[in-house]
Amino acid sequence: MITKLMRKIFPAGIVILALTTATPWAADTRADLKAASEAMEYQKRKYIEQVMELAPEEADAFWRIYAAYEAGLAPIKKRRVALAATFLANHSELSDADALDMLDQKLKIDSDELEFKRSYVTKFMQALPGRRVLRLYQTENRFDTAATAELYRNIPVIR
Repeated sequence: MITKLMRKIFPAGIVILALTTATPWAADTRADLKAASEAMEYQKRKYIEQVMELAPEEADAFWRIYAAYEAGLAPIKKRRVALAATFLANHSELSDADALDMLDQKLKIDSDELEFKRSYVTKFMQALPGRRVLRLYQTENRFDTAATAELYRNIPVIR
């Protein structure tokens, strides 16, 4: 069921995201990326709604917590996009020191994201039992992994 659902959800947003990342990082491309990101967030919400199968009495509390969760992740996601944009703009001229600095920034972003996500487990448990919280994190991981893989497919490997 999840594979079928992901095939339905991903094509439109991922293609938009892939197209925007394949072009030079001009101001209009950043606007395109923002629009693609918003489309992906909508698709992600629809995917989560489908997989989580929230009862009406759970939904209200869950979506309030989830909105705060997404708002807290937004600055981390912006840092990730900014780092990708910097890499795309400069990857052919990066020194070893610059490359290592970018790697350090990427690992710091990953660490901050993991720490933030850990901080929300107990908050989600206010609205859902433990098994359902795990389902949420599994669902998030599946969606984010597919989206990230598609994004990085369009970012060249440093030479």
